[in-house]
Amino acid sequence: MSYFKIITILMLVLFGLFLVINIPTPIRIEGDGVFYFSWLRSALFDHDFDFYNELKHFSAYDVGSQWMLETDLKTNIGKIPNAYAYGTGLLWWPLFSVANLLTWIFNLSRDGYSWFYVLSVNLSSWLFGVMSFYIIYLNLKKFFSDRIAFWSSLGIYLATPVVYYQFFEPSMSHLASLFSVCLFFHLVIKIYKQENFNWWWLALTVFIMLAIRWQNLLFLMVLWPSFISSRHNLKLISRRLLFISMPAIFFWLTQMAVWKHLYGQYFLLPQGQGFVRFDFHGLYILLSSNRGLLLWSPIIILAVGGFYFLYQKSKYLFFIAISAFIVQWLINGSLNDLGGGDAYGARRFIETLPFLALALAAFWSKYNRRWLIVGVTVLLISWNLILIENYRQGIIPHSDEFNILKINYIKNIINLD
Repeated sequence: MSYFKIITILMLVLFGLFLVINIPTPIRIEGDGVFYFSWLRSALFDHDFDFYNELKHFSAYDVGSQWMLETDLKTNIGKIPNAYAYGTGLLWWPLFSVANLLTWIFNLSRDGYSWFYVLSVNLSSWLFGVMSFYIIYLNLKKFFSDRIAFWSSLGIYLATPVVYYQFFEPSMSHLASLFSVCLFFHLVIKIYKQENFNWWWLALTVFIMLAIRWQNLLFLMVLWPSFISSRHNLKLISRRLLFISMPAIFFWLTQMAVWKHLYGQYFLLPQGQGFVRFDFHGLYILLSSNRGLLLWSPIIILAVGGFYFLYQKSKYLFFIAISAFIVQWLINGSLNDLGGGDAYGARRFIETLPFLALALAAFWSKYNRRWLIVGVTVLLISWNLILIENYRQGIIPHSDEFNILKINYIKNIINLD
């Protein structure tokens, strides 16, 4: 059986799982998802960016919304703040519009909150997850065998926090952000391999990628090798700069306009001045029980080891993969909340996974034994799923550090009623 058929079957199984989880009652929008969703609903239904209606609705069960209403939190100009980028709502828009049509057809409440609307958000994140997995697989196939590409992409998908946020907290921005970065990296590889594509797709992807998560701006640095290789062709360099700078400038102009509307300032750090610090905790965010990347997703240990073999294979691929990881490592290790608050795993590293997948594939290309690749990948996926269930049941605390040796992870799951 070809790997394409295996992927197709896997996607159908995962879609069935999505339906089982969401059809009775779609997983609710809560936490940070309230603010991503508020951009979309407020614009389409209220035709403004006043988020009071959204907070009032979600405060029925969302703790963060309750707190904002109870404390009457406002900006300096009396507006309800929204410290999150608006791009996730843009990617939810297509299915949200379909949900609006279905809500009208079935004569349900067209208020932006009812069953179809919530389902559209969850389904969007499910689609972003499977499409990210497939794009990573296609990227790896350009440099490695089908077997290594499949098992590396499967491990990056199911042995990391990706699958958790795809199924259990789909209103977070992580899957939309991952999808946009996967598309961006796919186009970067096309530039490297000198394949033809429409550069307007790159411009659109850069805009969406930045609009979902401001920190994704750092990924643009992986384009520098393509400029260096074209340094003798000023016309080509100018064209490439235009298609990168134009969407970036357009995004920041729109973002500053929104900030001006909500905060009375064109530029600020909405999370507060202490959000980013000049105090780097690099080892902590890799090894701590408080969402440390290598501790919560040990498959990344193999990827880190694979950087050496990736360097031997291609200095270009090594540079873009390790630089994309390092810039995110530096910024994530300098934030005031190193664990990311209430989080499953190192969620702030999710966007680096398309790049780490290259290093993981390079590792497996060195130790290319079918039984080893399949066995280790299945073992690490199983461990991730066990960890997810312990986290969902509250056996593992949702934030801060804990003693990892005092928990019997498998016994706790078996003993659950």
